[in-house]
Amino acid sequence: MYFRTIMTLYADVILPVPLNELFTYLVPEALQQLAVEGARVYVPFGKTRRLTGIIVRIHSEKPSAHTIKEILSVLDTDKPSVLPAQLKLMEWMAGYCMCTPGDAMKAALPAGMRPDNGSNDHPYKPRIEIFVKPGKKLTEYSGSDYSTLFSKTAVKQKELLDKYIELSGFKDNPVNPSPVSRKTLADACKSASAMKSLQENGFLDFYELETGRLPQFSGQTEEPQSLSEAQQKAFDGIKECFRNRNVCLLHGVTSSGKTEIYIHLIKEHIAKGGQVLYLLPEIALTTQIMHRLQRVFGDDMCVYHSRCSDNIRVEVWKRLVSDNPYKLILGARSAVFLPLQKLSLVIVDEEHEPSFKQEDPAPRYQGRNTAIMLASLSGARTLLGSATPSIESYTNAMNGKYGLVTLNERFRNIKLPRIEIIDTAELRRKKYMQGLFSPQLIEQVSLALEKGKQAILFHNRRGYSGTVQCPDCGWVQKCDRCDVSLTFHKSTDTATCHYCGRNYKVPSVCPSCGGRNLRSRGFGTERIEEEVQNLFPGVRVARLDLDSAKSGYESIINDFQEGRTDILIGTQMVSKGLDFDKVSVVGIIQADSIISYPDFRATERAFQLMAQVAGRAGRKDEQGTVIIQTRQPDAAVLDMVRRNDYTGFYNEQIEERCAFFYPPYSRLTLVTVKGTDLQKVDRAANALSRNLADYFGRDRVLGPDAPPVSKVQFRHIRRIMIKAGLEQPSASVRAQINEAVSKTASQDGLGGVTFSFDADPQ
Repeated sequence: MYFRTIMTLYADVILPVPLNELFTYLVPEALQQLAVEGARVYVPFGKTRRLTGIIVRIHSEKPSAHTIKEILSVLDTDKPSVLPAQLKLMEWMAGYCMCTPGDAMKAALPAGMRPDNGSNDHPYKPRIEIFVKPGKKLTEYSGSDYSTLFSKTAVKQKELLDKYIELSGFKDNPVNPSPVSRKTLADACKSASAMKSLQENGFLDFYELETGRLPQFSGQTEEPQSLSEAQQKAFDGIKECFRNRNVCLLHGVTSSGKTEIYIHLIKEHIAKGGQVLYLLPEIALTTQIMHRLQRVFGDDMCVYHSRCSDNIRVEVWKRLVSDNPYKLILGARSAVFLPLQKLSLVIVDEEHEPSFKQEDPAPRYQGRNTAIMLASLSGARTLLGSATPSIESYTNAMNGKYGLVTLNERFRNIKLPRIEIIDTAELRRKKYMQGLFSPQLIEQVSLALEKGKQAILFHNRRGYSGTVQCPDCGWVQKCDRCDVSLTFHKSTDTATCHYCGRNYKVPSVCPSCGGRNLRSRGFGTERIEEEVQNLFPGVRVARLDLDSAKSGYESIINDFQEGRTDILIGTQMVSKGLDFDKVSVVGIIQADSIISYPDFRATERAFQLMAQVAGRAGRKDEQGTVIIQTRQPDAAVLDMVRRNDYTGFYNEQIEERCAFFYPPYSRLTLVTVKGTDLQKVDRAANALSRNLADYFGRDRVLGPDAPPVSKVQFRHIRRIMIKAGLEQPSASVRAQINEAVSKTASQDGLGGVTFSFDADPQ
């Protein structure tokens, strides 16, 4: 802590409010030594509110516009909770993502670090545990036989004291015995009365200690595995790239051993005193990789993501700003906001994944791009890894902005899976299909099970069926709040809106025509699970999707990994980097739903998703088999997946992107207009489109149009897409969009209409 001359000082503070500005407060003399940039402060806001904010600037420039309120207290009395690089990252995010500073702050700080005088009133509570220590009488008799002090009837007391001495090592080290919790001692000798008597008689004392909630690694660490010749070449290539560039793309085929290369890089950076941030796109992945990393790094690593309790997130944060921070942080996209004092390397695994994008609420940031910016602000290097890189990242590697290292062979030279494309339309015409499954898929799964192997079946829709429909009049059950058909879940006998979460009963009679032949249309993972159990009776089946994951995705993954499950049925969650040794067959049940999506990224998403799912097959002992079922067997993307032709896929896509001026040849910004009054929403959207066209030109402004789901929770939605040239500075683009929105919003009769922004929409 440093000292400065007492003078009148002011602090510009970020507050978690939906206003696009900082707020200036007077720093009382008593707090001037503590009020530094990055410190959390408790301040008054409005007439009665009290909020936690972050100081971003200390100065002596007195504001003249209004009465200045004083900071009430500084919450960080030791050192600031937020580092300079984090403050710069929040500032960048507020500008680039077109959100308020408060949005960036709320995304960064756990709720437990933002107390207010409302519903979030000091929510973080440290865990306090009661421990046992030697009492005065035990200390006096440390070298003597204390057993003579107990009567013959005090058997429980003597047993309990003997147990404490054993657990604490008191006999060998009476001055500084090992700490023993009261719970541990009570569990060992269940006698509350004996415990109380020992305390009253001075043999034992109790004291409180803050223990924390962070898990401890109890095993033995080990050295990482040796790299193969191909892995070593890639490892050396990455280090060479980092000599000249800040970002490197590792393009390695599935099961090529990218994770082992990451581990060697992490170990090297930690040995030099640096910290490493390792980002994954899906929380479900952290469990499997966590155990692999812990075997090497032990208690030097921690896990951080949105499923962690808020108390644990606060404790991770506090540890990271301490003098003994974690050296390796494994997490999902929210981990980019953590205070990393010595960050030297950021790894973004499966960098192509759309899951890295935060959709709602604001800030709508791209985790990969934010990680690259964080690394830049911290003077660190970034390694992007993928078997199917995003078009944007691969283009940056091709034009020299990023380094590029390729790894073209699987670990132990296992062959890439054999991929077979099945025409389900033809099979149905010939009546060869058994429900949802082709004869070829049934045969391959049967062979795998006979050999003691496992199978993964992929379908990109959860629930039992896509919708409930009346075949007589065409009525479809829809959500009252949203413009979307409901998904039928047979397990709960309900129809669910996957946008607002509301559940509905399935009617037995059509409310439109009175017909009694209501049928479910389409299918989801629940239906696949049911048919698999009918086809393969006695086989152990599990389902991994958003519904089943609510009750514990870790146990589902662990059971499959340990061979307690034979067939795993899942949505996109099964495609994202999971590593299972015994999987020999992967079935993609209906590829058409992936291919035929109205988006310029549809082909890219389809290629990546199918290639990643296919990569789960044959990862250890032998070549795997992938069966892709489709009604469009001649689709070009399927042939590229079959041949594992990333280069051909990229070249085709880059030509198309260039012709239609899509990324990476432009930057996209999506403006969403919402409101409960459809006429107002349409008026606002049309006016905004005209105003934007004045700035960017009519050919660079698409829309307004209605998205596939055009109403959510009673709010109508219209979207406008802006294509900005790469030569236009981002700040200028944002300023022009904000000006057009302000001009539109100022028109009369548009009350209740809101505008939101998404830079680089996915």
